[in-house]
Amino acid sequence: MKNRTRRFTARVILAVLSPWSTAACADTQRLACVLTDTEANPDSESRPIVVDFDEETKSLKAEDAGHVYTFGKVSISNVTISGQAEHVSLGIDRSSLGIVWQRYEASKVRTEFGNCQRAKPVG
Repeated sequence: MKNRTRRFTARVILAVLSPWSTAACADTQRLACVLTDTEANPDSESRPIVVDFDEETKSLKAEDAGHVYTFGKVSISNVTISGQAEHVSLGIDRSSLGIVWQRYEASKVRTEFGNCQRAKPVG
């Protein structure tokens, strides 16, 4: 169990320090999130993703397992943050920082839930 906790902690630290958004402007906010796949595999280990968003430009990006998603159809309000990219969508409740990450596959939708916390943007 200790090794699993160490691996998890290391992944979260790496996600927060990820250099993929070094060109982000000063208004960009970063969230370090942890997802758990509760539908496809209820016993799955939690995994980190990083979400960057800018309210002024309505931009939204996320990094999941080394893949960077740039979202379109972005909506950022006082209540929620949401967007769609490629075969995924995300939604974040701003009051609780709860996140829903959906991946659209051939004949099903894989839904993951998790929580985020504010992180200092790189750059």
